Amino acid sequence: MVSSWKERKKQLSTSLDYDPLTTIPMIEGGSSALTVMQGRIRNEFDRQGCKRITIIDQYFLPSDIDFIIHTFASLRGRKIRVVTKLADPKSDVQKQTHESNFKEAIKQIEKKGIFSEFRVYKANIPIHDRYFISEDLSTNSPCLSLGTSINMLFQSYSCIVKIENNSFKRQIMKLADLCVQGGNEIREQEDGR
Repeated sequence: MVSSWKERKKQLSTSLDYDPLTTIPMIEGGSSALTVMQGRIRNEFDRQGCKRITIIDQYFLPSDIDFIIHTFASLRGRKIRVVTKLADPKSDVQKQTHESNFKEAIKQIEKKGIFSEFRVYKANIPIHDRYFISEDLSTNSPCLSLGTSINMLFQSYSCIVKIENNSFKRQIMKLADLCVQGGNEIREQEDGR
């Protein structure tokens, strides 16, 4: 029987299928799970040179944009597409506030040049599962299934699962495209748009 996580981690690292990205971070202990896991996610997408990333999370909040910046702003020229349900605000006032917060955050990202493109789409179809996926869809392109929404990630015992099945990756991209086609982009209206 393994007496500590440190010993278990050593045992796992000698295993052929150990992947520090595919984990339930809270089991590892420590208060730095967020920082450690952001680094692991960033490394996975950077290692493959992924320039176009889609995030699917029905409860994505304007405050989650900071997580995306800290995780994905490591490569210049990256394009980020977020598909969400806007957390289904209960009232029209909440919805307007939510959309205004998104518009302001997007404007700041564009102004600072953090990403070459940052788009948020409100899906008009029901979505549930949460993903980070590279749109490049090569054999090794990263696709992560998140056990919870970004705003709760690493705050409770949830998981990250790396998906390596390319057929499934294509299905996720079809879902994202379907959401974008049937949804509305959240941004300030500009002349000529």
